[in-house]
Amino acid sequence: MRSIISAFILSLNFCTQPLVRGAPSAADWQELQKAVEGRLFTAEPLARPCFSTFQGKSVEPNVEECSTTKQHYLNSTFKTAAYAGFVHSYNEACASNVTDQCLLSADTFSTNGKNTSGTAPLTGPCNLGMLSEKYIAVSRAEDVQAAFRFAHRTGMPLSVKATGHDYAARSSLKGSLALWTRQLNDIAFNPSFTPVGGSSSPIAAMTVGGGANLGEVYKFADRHNVTFIGGSSGTVAAAGGYSLLGGHGTLTPTYGMGADRMLEATIVTPDGELRIANAHMNSDLFWALRGAGSATFGVVLNATFKVEPVMPLTLALMSFNSTGANTGPFLSLLMKHTNIWAEEGWGGPMSMSTLALVNPAMSVDAAKQSMKEVADYVSAQGGTVVLESLPSFYAFYTKYVEAASSTGTGAATFATFRTLPKRLHQSEEGRAAMTKTFRDIKAAGHDTFIFQTTPNKFPYEPGSNAVHPSWRDSYWLVGTSISWSSNDAGLEERMRVAAAVQEVSKNLTDLAPEGSMYPNEADPWTRNWAKEFWGEENYARLVQVKRKYDPHGLIGCWKCVGFEDKLMETESAFRCLGAFQKKR
Repeated sequence: MRSIISAFILSLNFCTQPLVRGAPSAADWQELQKAVEGRLFTAEPLARPCFSTFQGKSVEPNVEECSTTKQHYLNSTFKTAAYAGFVHSYNEACASNVTDQCLLSADTFSTNGKNTSGTAPLTGPCNLGMLSEKYIAVSRAEDVQAAFRFAHRTGMPLSVKATGHDYAARSSLKGSLALWTRQLNDIAFNPSFTPVGGSSSPIAAMTVGGGANLGEVYKFADRHNVTFIGGSSGTVAAAGGYSLLGGHGTLTPTYGMGADRMLEATIVTPDGELRIANAHMNSDLFWALRGAGSATFGVVLNATFKVEPVMPLTLALMSFNSTGANTGPFLSLLMKHTNIWAEEGWGGPMSMSTLALVNPAMSVDAAKQSMKEVADYVSAQGGTVVLESLPSFYAFYTKYVEAASSTGTGAATFATFRTLPKRLHQSEEGRAAMTKTFRDIKAAGHDTFIFQTTPNKFPYEPGSNAVHPSWRDSYWLVGTSISWSSNDAGLEERMRVAAAVQEVSKNLTDLAPEGSMYPNEADPWTRNWAKEFWGEENYARLVQVKRKYDPHGLIGCWKCVGFEDKLMETESAFRCLGAFQKKR
């Protein structure tokens, strides 16, 4: 199997010379272990200590480790601290093979963080699933260089995982050697940063290791009296998937996306070179990394981002009990005020009965006027309205966001989110079309979530990075999430969930064909994914960058630059998700 996987990942239409393909020998592994100074490990699923069999062989359960895993199985901080831990279980399980997994079901793990009863070993299937048999706990550039030499010599495909907070299983690949970068978590503040080779005026910046998560970054920034602009989930890697595939959050409308704020990256490319990428050096690579760089052009060791001073924020927080009849008028009010709020700098999530928007440039008194009509409506529904001033982003994050962001589902949650063009807000026909689409999604049993987190006020230079251009012409990112009922879900239920996700994607695409799917929160089965994620013009350029820096296709992932749809049907490593791809 491994030789087949190597054949398709190594080709990617980019090969310039034949490579050796086949299972690495014991001597190959020993040489790699020596090169990485003992940081090559054999992987086991996070839940393995709870089972009496693994990969078809009898094993001894570990009661103490099992109890710890059960207790924290819903905690994304706990999960992302281990190579084998993933926030969404289809990253570690083969979704289309219900026996090729090693997961805890809801009746075996704690839902409240307390100890669970019972010590008997579980007897269900415990297999490797999507996990790599071997992984390197990367701590330096030389580890990555050794991995690329190993892949080139043996034909072993590579995968990259930082924290594993992924909706599209890009962080795992059956049959690969995994590079786990979570331990690259150093963070540094530079009040006068200038990119290498540049002559611009110094600015305040933070250099963030490729595995450092946003929660760690926010805490560090607050200690240094600055603000790091990021998203809501504290377990996402700031210099990993968050910024490399775009990156949006409550302050994005004013201060731009994660990719917009990146000033420089240090990366090991598949040719083994340690490179600095910025606007002055390897500028083509720098362009590609900011929007399409996740596990595609190399392994990012760290990235440097512009930071802002600590700033007070005004929060508007509203919610009411939905009766069905009262959500339509609320949605109409959201649509009515969206363009005004965008100009005023409001950003954050909304739904059919909730609103949580933040503004870095408005007082509470001004916010009362801005929000008056919506607040009056929410109050009339017996709801709650909070208008509050907070001294900093970190104060907002720790009070309202942090606890929720560390809680996972314990099962498999799929997402599909699309940017909606501003034109839909600018006519009665457009607003009616949005309303109908949201009602259709609700009728199918799913809630619609709205993120007013597009970079409306940010002074973006067109074409300066690989993020899809639709982000610059949208007010909203809209979509839903759909989950398996449990990790015990059978194949039929998993097929229904996959079909439902794809149907919502179709509804949103029909509503806004010129919009785009957000790669970090996209339907894994997105059709025309290259166009949807980056746009046709950007993708053509991205392919050229891929060919330049990874001519042998040593590194790749699910629907990343260079992926081919035929692999979903022909290669086992991608059939775990590919089996659910609807054909139209």
